[in-house]
Amino acid sequence: MRSLKTLALAGAMAVSASAIAQAADFPMAPPPAPPPPELRGTISSGIYLRGDIGVGVTNYGSYQQAEISQFGGSFVAKEESSTSFFGGAGIGYRFNNWFRVDGTLEYRGGATIGATDVVFNPFIGGNQTNTYKGNLSSIVALFNAYVDLGTWNCLTPYIGAGIGYATNRITGLTDQGLQFNGAGTLGTAGNGDKSGVAWALMAGVGYEVNKNLTLEVGYRYLNLGDANSGRIRNAFLNETYSPLKVKDIDSHDFRIGMRWNFGEPDCCGPVERPVTYAPAPVVRKY
Repeated sequence: MRSLKTLALAGAMAVSASAIAQAADFPMAPPPAPPPPELRGTISSGIYLRGDIGVGVTNYGSYQQAEISQFGGSFVAKEESSTSFFGGAGIGYRFNNWFRVDGTLEYRGGATIGATDVVFNPFIGGNQTNTYKGNLSSIVALFNAYVDLGTWNCLTPYIGAGIGYATNRITGLTDQGLQFNGAGTLGTAGNGDKSGVAWALMAGVGYEVNKNLTLEVGYRYLNLGDANSGRIRNAFLNETYSPLKVKDIDSHDFRIGMRWNFGEPDCCGPVERPVTYAPAPVVRKY
């Protein structure tokens, strides 16, 4: 009887060992699937430098001169607009994929001004015309903020606004007078500066050449304020007159530029980050 119990116990132990061995041979559950590749944005935050060049159509609201108003004269002709050229540089910071700011300083030159008046001259008892011609240049400092509107195929449209300060200078002004009796006069003016608030509205598109370089093409409306010459001196009579003033100057600018990012921006388009897989579990067979 004891031998039967011993035999049964041995058989049960053999079956258990076989079951354990078979369980050890069962395949382990596969590791969970890795998450999909993480896509990075087009540009991350960072400091950048910028440079711009362009051309502007500069418009003049009105011309004024104190003696013309005093003696009841008026401007019968005026140059209402002129072409100017500009170049500038700045430094900025991109906070995220949609908002950035920068400060810029630019020089504008090449514009001309011109006007002709008719006024009664009491010293000669008749009308006199004066034709003014001069040059206009500006130095403009702006603080700008931009909203980027998303990126498609490396193209990012944007809108922006700026506020700052402009110093407008009139140089080389001449005053050629012609009296009713045919006599002529000549006046010249010293350089004159006028400073005031400037502001801008802008829109454009940027193209991401690589992870650091972005090229831009854009339009800007720029309000420059006023300008005035120095006092006008009559070369024949040794007299001086009030400066010529140009009021309400603005410009429609078309510009191209570049931004160089010193942060760690991502290039355009989705980029996969490397995925680290957990090591497979160690399986031992008994």
